[in-house]
Amino acid sequence: DMFDCVMPTRNARNGTLFTSFGKINIKSARFATDRAPIDPQCDCYACRNYSRAYLSHLYRAGELTFFRLASLHNLHYYLNLMRQMREAITAGEFEKFRRNFYAKRGKDAPSI
Repeated sequence: DMFDCVMPTRNARNGTLFTSFGKINIKSARFATDRAPIDPQCDCYACRNYSRAYLSHLYRAGELTFFRLASLHNLHYYLNLMRQMREAITAGEFEKFRRNFYAKRGKDAPSI
């Protein structure tokens, strides 16, 4: 299951990409020469085939290809995140999942 939301594609159109360690904004100059994939832990088409530098170039050039690749990546990220959540819930380990999710982003998990 996946919640019905335009957030992954809307953020992609604005240059924001979701990763296993937090969000990045491809508009940042630091990505202009970055040969790494969007997220080294992601196996989506965009991450397997294109660098942050190339995606940064596409974004700055206004190429439609960027918006497709970024949307594909963000949707893949959220579908994978929901799958991981379901698996953690089924295994009775959601609290562990939640703590790890925030830890990878350098944050403490908020209390619930």
